[in-house]
Amino acid sequence: MNTIDRRESGVFFVDGPGGAGKTFLYRAIIADLRSKGHIVLVIASSGIATTLLPGGRTPHSRFKIPINAEPSSTCSISKQSDLAKLIRQTTAIIWDEAPMTNKETMESLDRTLRDILENNNPFGGKVMVMGGDFRQVLPVVPKGSKSQMISASIVKSHLWAFTKILHLRQNMQSLNDRDFAEYLMRTGDGIEPTICEDLVQIEVGMAIPWEGEASLHKLIEETFPNLQSHRWDASYMVERMILTPKNQDVQQLNDIVINQFPGDEQILASFDEVEGDTNNLYQQEYLNSISTGGLPPHMLKVKKGAPLMLLRNIDPKAGLCNGTRLLCRGTFQNMLDVEILTGHHSGKRAFLSRIKHKTTENSGLPFVLIRKQFSVRLSFALTKIVNNDYFSRTMLTEFFALNRADDQQSRHLLYRKIPEYYSWHSKEKEWRRRRSQKRVIGRIYTGLDNRR
Repeated sequence: MNTIDRRESGVFFVDGPGGAGKTFLYRAIIADLRSKGHIVLVIASSGIATTLLPGGRTPHSRFKIPINAEPSSTCSISKQSDLAKLIRQTTAIIWDEAPMTNKETMESLDRTLRDILENNNPFGGKVMVMGGDFRQVLPVVPKGSKSQMISASIVKSHLWAFTKILHLRQNMQSLNDRDFAEYLMRTGDGIEPTICEDLVQIEVGMAIPWEGEASLHKLIEETFPNLQSHRWDASYMVERMILTPKNQDVQQLNDIVINQFPGDEQILASFDEVEGDTNNLYQQEYLNSISTGGLPPHMLKVKKGAPLMLLRNIDPKAGLCNGTRLLCRGTFQNMLDVEILTGHHSGKRAFLSRIKHKTTENSGLPFVLIRKQFSVRLSFALTKIVNNDYFSRTMLTEFFALNRADDQQSRHLLYRKIPEYYSWHSKEKEWRRRRSQKRVIGRIYTGLDNRR
């Protein structure tokens, strides 16, 4: 704040573990500056994170940054545009979840701001406040090695040398259990004793043995008890989910649960085609079978009252962004009637239509697949993308389960599993909801094959 009062430039990074109060700090800074008449632009690296900050947008949406930024990329902003005028009038930029961002994205914004503002200081002389937790999700490098992911991190950018680091060290959400807070920090810092280099031992009381397919049904029954009687219960649905690291396991678990779910089933098929393929070189059956991350399923099986998750940033201002959990209120051939379950827009209704989804160059396919489908999937079970501070805060509440069928794929799922609205009482093996102090059981179920 002193930097702003002195009208100086500066780059800051607020480092703190989940629950340390980063979002509270951002909101306080935003409220203070805007109350004084300053313009503050707020961005966050994930769509779901933008819903937690007033006026939040994704970097690509706010600054027109290329999706696949390269070392020489710049933003699509002309000096004469209204956005350029807004940038000139801006006092500060707040960037939440910055560690999730590829350094090329940040450097693209830096080059653009220097050009628009005609100032060669970092970010054109604007005050930049970044924040996040490097113990959590790093930039995604498809099929990349550990060294490639580290190289893509913002700490490897030349801008990091100009960044002043500020620390929030106290986990405000675990004040009642210092031992568990320290355990989380040891795990995140990589100093907790491990098995096979990077597997962390989970307490026996938090796991059940793998006993074949019966374990999956037990997992589902424990997570979704009395499912038949909770068809329209939004609070029941938003409080429960199963985490599993692989898309194929998500599909299997969702199929099992939706078959047990009451009501009439409706199957909504997608329209698949290859971009620029005028000779129909690929059979339709093959295109329909393709399932990659970020693509909705070809056959979307839905029932009224079933939980869904949005896969695209459709309208962040209205709470419709990637990761938003929804409840299906009505199904039509070309439209879905949904209720938002998470975030500040919880309880609001929306109508979704089919949109076109394209595979990226990192999909491993020799062509670009275009799939026209509703941008949702069932959310009884989800993948490890939920391992994120903001998903934990807005989505994981009373009951959730971790299905770990593959050690190699699930070793990164332990840290930040604990919903921030809860404190963990490790001796009593229970969750305690902070607002109501209501006692609820919050087990993590691990499907671990003991035969190996």
